Amino acid sequence: MTLIEQFEHSCIALGAEVYGRRQIPDKRVARNAFERLTAQHPDQCDGWLGLAAAGGAQRDILEHAYRAIDTAGELIAASDVAANALDFTFDTGLYVSLPARGADGAILALAAARAADGEFAAAHALIDQRIQHAQPVLAGWMLAVIYFKAKRWHDVRRVLAPLTPKLTPESDPYLYQAMSVAQGLAEAYLGMWEPAYERLRPVGRGPIASASGDALVTAAVSARALGHTDEATTLLNEAYAVDGIDESVRSTIATALSDPGYGIIPTTAARIDARIDYWDAATEPGEKDFVRQLGADRRAELNAEADAELAQLVGMADVKEQIERQVASAVADERRAKRGLPVRHKSKHLVIKGPPGTGKTTLARAVAKKSCAAGIIPAYMFLEVGRADLVDKVIGGSEHKITEMINKIVANGGGVLFIDEAYLLTSTNSENDFGPIVLGILLPALTNHADILMVIVAGYADLMDQFTDSNDGLRSRFTRSITLPTYTVDELVEITVLKATLGGSVIEDLQPLRDAYTSLSKSTALDSNGRRRPAIDVLGNGRLAENLIGFAEEERDFRLHREGKGDDATDEEMQIITSADLKTALTREIARAEHENHIELSSDTTGASR
Repeated sequence: MTLIEQFEHSCIALGAEVYGRRQIPDKRVARNAFERLTAQHPDQCDGWLGLAAAGGAQRDILEHAYRAIDTAGELIAASDVAANALDFTFDTGLYVSLPARGADGAILALAAARAADGEFAAAHALIDQRIQHAQPVLAGWMLAVIYFKAKRWHDVRRVLAPLTPKLTPESDPYLYQAMSVAQGLAEAYLGMWEPAYERLRPVGRGPIASASGDALVTAAVSARALGHTDEATTLLNEAYAVDGIDESVRSTIATALSDPGYGIIPTTAARIDARIDYWDAATEPGEKDFVRQLGADRRAELNAEADAELAQLVGMADVKEQIERQVASAVADERRAKRGLPVRHKSKHLVIKGPPGTGKTTLARAVAKKSCAAGIIPAYMFLEVGRADLVDKVIGGSEHKITEMINKIVANGGGVLFIDEAYLLTSTNSENDFGPIVLGILLPALTNHADILMVIVAGYADLMDQFTDSNDGLRSRFTRSITLPTYTVDELVEITVLKATLGGSVIEDLQPLRDAYTSLSKSTALDSNGRRRPAIDVLGNGRLAENLIGFAEEERDFRLHREGKGDDATDEEMQIITSADLKTALTREIARAEHENHIELSSDTTGASR
């Protein structure tokens, strides 16, 4: 009997369609036939796949098939056997079984077998870029299963985030439920109680009993952590009533019902990434060990840098206290969560409201450093962007830009994305406005990466209110805000003196400066968008002081040049800024603002500035 004849006879016993006909399958006969074929021709992958289809999909058979994978499909192609003759199903190891078709199916089945034996690295090595591209959903699920079994929760979320939107309860109810439950469990183990609760509660009534039980129990634990004790009890009772769950699960549910302290002790993405062994959860450092591993010196350094930056901001005592209060609250929540105490989910994301030049960027950077120093975010990275950095003129460009920014922070293990003038991303009703597309990608990232990503948005108070009100998703995610007031005249004078001192200059007489700021504080101006605002705000508050000193120093130096004082000038003359220097500088700054930014000042500033 030739190899092809032997293969065809084996497939007939398998119940496959051969020569257009099919007979009642006899798996025992088929298994014996394929065992003889593989013994004689171990290099034929189709023989091993036939053995797997005959009920022998054990790991050793799949390993043999993988070693001969280059010949997959050759016997099928050379014979009159249906293309699906060797298809079989395999247990993924988490809730669902999947069909194994051809070479890719054999690889995925082997990955599941290796993962079941705890060989996560070997399983992961099989899911390469080629198979992920060829089988995005099935390969993605197997990748998520490997990460799930290894308790790499943030990687589970990363892999499943782009996959779950591709499925619906109608298109594939089993895989949809499996993916949703796995993602929700991963969120819970990261202490993301609110997203976990919202995701798991609706999928606790799906077609897979084990997944439904896990979903309801974990939703209950998440509800308990959020302080919703009655809802938690309801969910636990519902989980207990799920038909088909294991008795061990019922025992766990009974324990959770009787013990109000029963819950999940969460971890963080950074602690997972700090494992000694990438795949071994037992090598993950505890909270105290992790703080030491990241480096207490670096945390102290970040905190000191933040304090120094905040110290440069004149005034704002209330704002600085508010930052300390928010950091203290977040740290206390972390401590409560580690002890299994109920914690109300609080968004890390922040709105900073204030006019230009009041230190919003400096404040955002200080918040980022303090958040990292306190462990609120696991790693420090500060990306400052505006609309021009995120919105492209070509289709697909905006999606790429915002995704790249998010991926940078995720790859770093955490960080802060600071979006200045974020209100410019809301719709302008223009056909070619891609700003809303950016927000469409940013919104899910605020939740999907909530454990490592903090987004800070900033701008004028009224426009930032419009920004958050423009979308329910924005309003629910940006629940914290800090409002920076316009600087007072005394504060502007102090800022100007500070900036002059830093540049080695001395202001001769502060009264002209005070008079100018007083006049400007009583005036209004049209900003570049045609809105009338306080002139101090339009001119940039602290930025006005910076520009003013720069122009005043130029006026001083030009005055000395006209007077013929070069090397003969004294040190004092080279440092002093006179009243005339200041007045000329202020005139220049207002003229610059009117010309470059199309700012129109009301007339009551002329007495002090011209």
